[in-house]
Amino acid sequence: MKKNTIRKIRGRMVCVVIILSLWTCMIIGTKTGSNNIIESLNRHFNNILLNIGMGSADVLSANIQKGDGKMKLIFGACPLINYIAENNEDLEEMTDEGTDKIAMAYPGFSSRNKCWSGAGKDMAGGYDLFEKSDIKMAEIEGDNDSAAVIAENKAARLKDDKRVDEKKQTKEIIEKKDTKTTLKNTLPGVRVNLKMINKLKKGKSRSYLLQKFYITDSSTSIDNAIFNVDKLLNMDMTIKKSSKPQILIFHTHGASEAFADSRGSRSSDSIIGVGSYLSKILTEKYGYNVIHDKEPYDMIGGKIDRNRAYNKAGAAINRTLKKYPSIKVVIDLHRDGVGNSVHRTTVINGKSTAQVMFFNGLSRNSSGDIGYLYNPNLQGNLAFSLQMKIKCMEKYPDFAKPVYLKSYRYNMNLKKRYLLIELGNENNKVAEAKNAMRPLAEVLDCVLKGK
Repeated sequence: MKKNTIRKIRGRMVCVVIILSLWTCMIIGTKTGSNNIIESLNRHFNNILLNIGMGSADVLSANIQKGDGKMKLIFGACPLINYIAENNEDLEEMTDEGTDKIAMAYPGFSSRNKCWSGAGKDMAGGYDLFEKSDIKMAEIEGDNDSAAVIAENKAARLKDDKRVDEKKQTKEIIEKKDTKTTLKNTLPGVRVNLKMINKLKKGKSRSYLLQKFYITDSSTSIDNAIFNVDKLLNMDMTIKKSSKPQILIFHTHGASEAFADSRGSRSSDSIIGVGSYLSKILTEKYGYNVIHDKEPYDMIGGKIDRNRAYNKAGAAINRTLKKYPSIKVVIDLHRDGVGNSVHRTTVINGKSTAQVMFFNGLSRNSSGDIGYLYNPNLQGNLAFSLQMKIKCMEKYPDFAKPVYLKSYRYNMNLKKRYLLIELGNENNKVAEAKNAMRPLAEVLDCVLKGK
């Protein structure tokens, strides 16, 4: 081993000792009742290890486990790499690309060609013990679904302990493909999203759904009964093409929602103009029969009144739905307002594009259901927005923000397939807002076709 390499390893070991000493003192100070602090320090310590280069299988890695109120530091070639690969969404300072590089540095559980010769075997043995313990605890608690999922995961791992090698080979194949598209740049983000989606579909955990796919406003509260993961993911949202009107687009706040470079009162530069562009794409490219209602419902008595706009819009939309019972989809397209300088964009097909956020009203405040705002279509609304969010994640990594949950109804009771969309914010440009309509139309078409 080269002297420089030895010096680097010694230097890193000194850093670890110092950090571990400080960290141990803090843990002792917290005693046994501060689980949140322990979890936070656990994540922070792993971040520090990554920053000082301890994530390499050729040098050294570490993992931390809890037991009997104490924290144990375990050194080996494999545990940290696997910890990172499975928990990278919780490691704030770890990039997607960095995660992939570290995970791919480790060739498999049975490897013997690394400097820690027995690490692969030790790791496999450790996994077996922890999985048996998890299954036993789930059985004791009567959680048979979780026990089955853990057992299934274990069987899959034992069947193919070379999956990281396959990831490396897949990455090499992808990198050899034509780089004219942005696939290479967006793929790491898509991989992270697919991992989250697969975990949701497999575990069907309500808490995981609410934590990873939603933002809950303080004005409302969660009724667990309406967030059945299986029902929301599998509710049929498909429709058949028709020559009759199928999609209605309108704007509750059409008069008051423009963009950073909108020109005066031109409706083409406002959210109404963006809605016209969406209507054109859905009609010309995807063959839907679309009605675009351009009425500025927040202009009441010659003045802007955003609160009463929902009442005015609701009555008008209800009349339209009665006139055209063939309408299956209603879209209330908004431009979000943040009151700060945040510029919400992503890059899609090389273009700066405003992000979207799907929005649901739960007809529920912090005390419980709001009786006079009953929504018979609430489950349909939630299923539609969640399926749209997931399809966005599959196609465009950071196009859609988490679905926002708030207290009132927002006229969403009028249709099962009702989307309230917050597009970008006041800091976005008109072009960025219009650039978002093509991916939005594509995702909507996928959900309506069940693709």
